[in-house]
Amino acid sequence: MVVGRAGELAQVRRLVAAAASGRGGVLAVLGEAGVGKTRLLDAAAAAAADAGLLVLGGRAVQGGGSYRAIAEAVVGRLDAPAARGSAAVRPYLPALDALVTGGAGPAAGVPAADPAVVLGEGVLRVVRALAEAHTGCLLRLEDLHWADEDTLAIVGYLAAAVVDRPVLVAVSCRDEPAEAAVTARLRTLPGTTTVHLRRLGEADVAALAAACRGGRPLLPEDRRDLYARSAGLPFLAEELLAGSDREVPPSLAALVAARLEALDAAGRTVLHAAAVLGPDPDWRLLAPVSGVPDADVVAALRRAVDVGLVVRANPAGLRWPHALARDAVLATLLPPERAGLAARAADVLAGRAGPDDEPRAAELYAEAGRPRDAAAVLLRLARRAAGRGALHSADALLARAAGSAAGPETIAEIVGERVSVLTLAGRADEALALGDARLDSLTGDAHAELCLRLARTAVTAARWTAAEGYVERAGRPRDPRSTVLRADAAFGAGRPDEAAALAAEAIVAAERADAPAVLCEALGVAARTTWQTDLAATAAAFRRAAQVAAEHGLTPWRVTALFGVGMLEALDGDEIPTLRRARELATDAGMLAQLASIELIESDHVLHTRGPGPAGELAGRAADAAERLRLPQLRAQALVQVAAYRAAAGDVTGAAEVLAATGAGASGANPFRGFATAMGALLEHDLQRAVVEMDPTVPLVRRDRGIVLLTPVGLWVLLRTASDDRGAEARAQLGAVSGGLSRTIRASLDYADAVLAGRSGRLVDAVAHLNAADAALAGRPWWRRLLRLVVWECAVADGWGDPVAGLRADLAAHHEAGDTHLERACRDLLRRAGAPTRRRGDTVVPPRLAALGVTGREAEVLAFVVRGLTNAEVAERLVLSRRTVETHVASLLAKTGAASRRELGRWVDPA
Repeated sequence: MVVGRAGELAQVRRLVAAAASGRGGVLAVLGEAGVGKTRLLDAAAAAAADAGLLVLGGRAVQGGGSYRAIAEAVVGRLDAPAARGSAAVRPYLPALDALVTGGAGPAAGVPAADPAVVLGEGVLRVVRALAEAHTGCLLRLEDLHWADEDTLAIVGYLAAAVVDRPVLVAVSCRDEPAEAAVTARLRTLPGTTTVHLRRLGEADVAALAAACRGGRPLLPEDRRDLYARSAGLPFLAEELLAGSDREVPPSLAALVAARLEALDAAGRTVLHAAAVLGPDPDWRLLAPVSGVPDADVVAALRRAVDVGLVVRANPAGLRWPHALARDAVLATLLPPERAGLAARAADVLAGRAGPDDEPRAAELYAEAGRPRDAAAVLLRLARRAAGRGALHSADALLARAAGSAAGPETIAEIVGERVSVLTLAGRADEALALGDARLDSLTGDAHAELCLRLARTAVTAARWTAAEGYVERAGRPRDPRSTVLRADAAFGAGRPDEAAALAAEAIVAAERADAPAVLCEALGVAARTTWQTDLAATAAAFRRAAQVAAEHGLTPWRVTALFGVGMLEALDGDEIPTLRRARELATDAGMLAQLASIELIESDHVLHTRGPGPAGELAGRAADAAERLRLPQLRAQALVQVAAYRAAAGDVTGAAEVLAATGAGASGANPFRGFATAMGALLEHDLQRAVVEMDPTVPLVRRDRGIVLLTPVGLWVLLRTASDDRGAEARAQLGAVSGGLSRTIRASLDYADAVLAGRSGRLVDAVAHLNAADAALAGRPWWRRLLRLVVWECAVADGWGDPVAGLRADLAAHHEAGDTHLERACRDLLRRAGAPTRRRGDTVVPPRLAALGVTGREAEVLAFVVRGLTNAEVAERLVLSRRTVETHVASLLAKTGAASRRELGRWVDPA
């Protein structure tokens, strides 16, 4: 029952009602032990159930390990069809399943998102999937003062994510000095309502007593006495009331001691063992821990239930009535008694080695004064936590293990594991500093192993020289890991030929050592060294890596290798079955960073085949996923492609806005950035300005062999050929590495050769190159039409081929596809060729302009005016007189009420 909490209950009901209406949030109930936090959460759960919300709950416990509360809340529901069959949940199932099964963690060298973020999003999606038949969900997580760092990170993620969703996250935590950091963190979560429970006043304690006594109030003297002895703590008041038929001791400790005295010696030993085992003692362990026979254990527990020391817990367990009760039982033990019981309990738990046993075993070994045993258990726990993705917890466990009096071999293992965990957590600087501090104290295999782990960290952090130094210090040249790390470092440092030789050596060494993971990594390095010079070799290396990974069950490497094959497929072919296969595997494996990368590559392919609209949808999804998963570099790349596709759709202003939002993460040689900025100039037939826009971001061949040649490189070469005499140099550079060019880029070179031949009067050659390019891009119609826009402009200017027929064919295709911006550019060129087209009344006037009486011709004029063209330039584009354009502009100003040409811009939709 909840007494004296009218204001708090009102807040709870308000939050539940808000969640039911789609406005979620966080309820943080804080207060000292025994003050009634659980009672208030019970009231929240009851209100949620009444409002039609699904109620899920979990509780952190002392020594409960990583994600204990989260696992208890959702794991039992993962097999429900609503969760297991949800497409939204599917990519997150591996992370969610690892809450129970553990996991191997990501493979070295395979990019991965922050595990806590992945799990947080997975929990949110499961909650939403399960709650589809309800009005929402209440996720109840208790006793977070005992929660691990990763659980708190998930709560933080959920707090930011549920604001506009029908989910209320209700948590409880002790608000005491030892938990100050946790409570401060909970108070500052976004969208959090904090309820701080104070002790009850005398009148409220009296009301509680009356409720416990079936409505019979206490006498004034008894009421004052109960209030004084309970100090306003509801739990303690109820416990004291429970002893009202006997002489009531003056405190909870005395009350518990009196109840223990009601047991015989064996019974007290059983209860002491239960208290040492923890907040949720398993009755099956009490006999081996206490040394009391099973039959006597059962009798002792029955008596303990009778006197109120423990209570029944569904479905088949026992629990303490409150953490304070357990604390009071522990307080009756002398230190040596507690240490002896702790040692026996630790041995029993460690021997059983269940997922909930070892965390407590480690604590008990420490209590028993056996630090080496504690360190060994903590090391196992850290490895399991890292496999689950609980990197913060793993690091905390390893730090505890390192602080124990473990032997040198164990310490070496601990340091090595911690280097790996810190690296996975994106804390490479800390990992390197930690490893460097320990290296000189190690010898032999321990020293070599740590050196190789530090080399891996240095590669991850792009510290190529440091990586090579660590490999040299390891002194294990025959270890295939040494060779593949050197290959990776050489490639990163810009020495691809050396990297290729080392990768080949690593492949042989890995085969000899039967090290399939290292072999996959070496094949991956080999593939990257040839992707600008020999795409066939790159594809062969990736295919072999995929086969090796499949044979040995190395799913992360298999996805990575298939992604490599699929990327080449998307660059070179008209179909992308391997990329889609990689997507399916990545989805099933929960490789979310790779999923976003796959969507980006697929978006480029879709641009070429179906146009910028559907391509932009894919790239936008990838950008959203990268933002959600906190992958800034991938998000920046995705936004650059979103900008490129908006520009390709004619929304030059929108493209500029997206580029401005990408930040520094998108800087560097990214051909899509140049494509995004050049598209406006291309549509205005300003080919020289288009080249200038692309020049800073389209890398020359061999300038950076770490960048695969994407299709905008071909557009850049075509534009350069069409606009000035420097195109020959660009074409020659690409021609020198023809084995590294996709069919799409080779088609661009054919178009460039057609332009050059036509300009030189070699008309037969020009048409031959044009036909070859057209044939090569038959399966990529949108990209072909874009490139032909440049070719036709040159053909009109230089007088070769049959540009009018080609333009008319493309005009019809643009019109059918709804590409009005390309259609307009095509009409411009037809007018230049002396073959203006008759208007078919197909100019679409936006509804708000049509309502003002704006005509189709005026809408065309408006489109050019807002792009900054003068009246004379607009007249030239539309084949009108300057006076006619002036009349249209004046009419637009009058109809819209705009005061100037600049103000007309607000009447143009950005899309």
